[in-house]
Amino acid sequence: MERRPTETCQVYSALFVDFDNIYLSLENQDSDIAKHFATNPDLWLDWLTNELPCQSENTQDGQRRILIRRCYLNPRSFGDYRPYFIRSAFEVTDCPQLTRQGKTSTDIHMVMDILDALNHPVHLDEFIILSGDSDFTPVLLRLRKYARHSAVLSAGYVSPAYKAACDHLISQETFIRDALGIIDQDEDVDLSVEDQELNGDTADLIAKMSDYLYEVAVVPGGVEASDLPRVYLNFAEFKQGTNWLGFGTLRHLTETIVSQREDLTIMNGDPWRVTRASREEAAVELAAPTESPQTSVPEIVRMDDVKPAISEWIQEIVQASQAPVTMAALAQTVRSRFGEHVSTTNWLGAGTFKNLLTDLNLGSLKISSVVPGFVFDPARHNAPSAGQSSYVSPRSTDSLDPFSLRYPDLAPLARKVHQLTDTPYLLPEHYARLLLELAREINERGYHLTRTSKTVRDRCVERGARVARSHTNFVLVGIRYAGHRFGENPPEDPVQLGEALVQNTINLCRTAQFDPSEQEIALIRRWIMGELDSEAAKDV
Repeated sequence: MERRPTETCQVYSALFVDFDNIYLSLENQDSDIAKHFATNPDLWLDWLTNELPCQSENTQDGQRRILIRRCYLNPRSFGDYRPYFIRSAFEVTDCPQLTRQGKTSTDIHMVMDILDALNHPVHLDEFIILSGDSDFTPVLLRLRKYARHSAVLSAGYVSPAYKAACDHLISQETFIRDALGIIDQDEDVDLSVEDQELNGDTADLIAKMSDYLYEVAVVPGGVEASDLPRVYLNFAEFKQGTNWLGFGTLRHLTETIVSQREDLTIMNGDPWRVTRASREEAAVELAAPTESPQTSVPEIVRMDDVKPAISEWIQEIVQASQAPVTMAALAQTVRSRFGEHVSTTNWLGAGTFKNLLTDLNLGSLKISSVVPGFVFDPARHNAPSAGQSSYVSPRSTDSLDPFSLRYPDLAPLARKVHQLTDTPYLLPEHYARLLLELAREINERGYHLTRTSKTVRDRCVERGARVARSHTNFVLVGIRYAGHRFGENPPEDPVQLGEALVQNTINLCRTAQFDPSEQEIALIRRWIMGELDSEAAKDV
C-alpha cells in the first residue's frame, strides 16, 4: 500500500453503517426519526462528507471523500429500506438472523471489513462507524494503533470506554439536528426584541436589571441561564409568578434585558448564558496595567464590578455547607472561580483574602477569627470554637461543590456512578425537578423527542435547576432503555419515571463492572428520587 503525500488536501474515509443498531436506537426515541434516517441516506451522507469536522492532518478546508460505503442490515426485518441505500451507492451486506434471540452476523462482518480496509490499496485516513455497539471498542483501539482516525455515531447510550476509544464522537442530538435536519418548530427560535415596546415603568426596570446583570456577568464564563432567576429576584418588582414580567419565558425576558446594552451578549450553548461582549473581553486582555500587576487591574474591569459576584458566590458556598467553612477553603475556590480578577490584583487591592471579606457585603454571614478562620451562617451553624474539627477541608475544591456540601453522604457514590456511566452529576432536587417537568410536559403535550427534551430543559432552567439539554436527553434515553414507553399509559407519574431511571442507572453500573450493593442501590434511589416530594410541594 502506497501512502499519499501529507500535503494532499482531501481526507479519504471509509463508512460502515450498522443499520439495525442505529435504526432501533433512534426508533426507541422516536419512530419518525428512525424512518427519516432509513429513507434519506443521501441527506446524512452529504452532512458526513461536507459538515462533519475532519480529524486528519491531511485535511485542508475540511474536505472529505468517502471511498468506501457499506451498510449491514437484517433483510427480514429491514429489507424494505435496502433500496434507499443501494440508490445512495452503498454496498449492502445482508446479515440475517442466526439465533432465536435475533442475533445476526453484522458485528463479525463489520470487524472483518474494517480490518481488511486497513490494507486497502489507497491509504484510508479515517473510519466512520455508525454504531453504538461497544463491542467495536477493540476495533477502534486497533485503528488507533495504525494511526487512523475514527468517528463514531452515539445513537442511544454509549459506554464511556467506547467513547474514549474513538477520536470524534457524533452525538445523537447533533446527528438528528444537523445530519437529519430535524428541528422542532419550537427549537432554537430567537424571539426578536427589536420592536418590543416598553412602558415607562417597565423600561426603567429593564434598564436597571440590564446594568445589574452587566455587573454580575463579570464572572468568568458569564451567568448560566439557571442562575438568572436568582439574579432577577434582587429586584422587588420581579416575581416568577408574573410570567417573567409579561415576557412569557426566561429567554425572552433575558433577550430584552441584554438588548439594552451593547456590551452584553447571550452565548448559545448547553446551557446558554449571558456574558460580557467578546470585544470587551479582548480589550481587557490588551489593556496594559498602569502599576504593578500585583496591585492593579485593567481599568475596563472595575473592582466594584467583581465584588458583588464574589460576595454572591461566597454566600452560596457557605449557606450550602453543613458546617462553617474555613477561610483557606473559601480563598481557594474564589481564586479558582474568579481567576485573574483576584490573582493579579492582590485580592482586589485588599492585600489579603481576610481583608477582602471585610470589604464585601456578605449578607447574614459572619466572620470568625477562631483559628484557622471561618465564615459561617448563624442561622445554620454553631459559632466556631477553638479546636473545632468539623469544617470544610481546604485541601480540595471538590469538597466545595454544591453536591458535596449539601449531600456529603451521596456525593462520593454519585461521582463514582457519573465517572463510570456518564449518568449526569445532578443535585437530587434537580433530578426531582427534571422528573416532575418531564411528566408535566408529556401529560400536557405528548412525547416528541426534540420538543420534549428542549421544553423540559427550559422549564428546569426557569426553576433554577442546572439541567442541560444533554442531561434531559440522557434521562429520556435511560427511562426508555428501562422498558418505559412514554405516553402509552397516561398520565405519566414522576415516581414511575424515577423508578425506571434508577433501574437503568443500576443496569449501567453493572455493565461498567460495578455491581452496587443493596445499600448503594438505596443511595442511588435517594439521589434520583429522594427530593421528589419536596420539589412537588413547591408546585402546590
